[in-house]
Amino acid sequence: MGHYDGYTIEDFELLLKKLSAIKGKFLLSSYPSSLLDSFVKQFKWHVKDIDMNLCAAGHIRRKTRKTEVLTWNYDI
Repeated sequence: MGHYDGYTIEDFELLLKKLSAIKGKFLLSSYPSSLLDSFVKQFKWHVKDIDMNLCAAGHIRRKTRKTEVLTWNYDI
């Protein structure tokens, strides 16, 4: 959400609402969020947190870490 201008928390909520209503499968890559947590709990989605180094153009910035969250609605 922080990488693109105009992508608001309201946009993210609208996306989560759309994903909760689809009949197909989805795999969402995002970052930790209490809003996402509430949808995961309500709809019993699967979640995997991936802790990784934060890099820009191949350079590691002061060993900064970031957690990416994968969320999906199907059994693996």
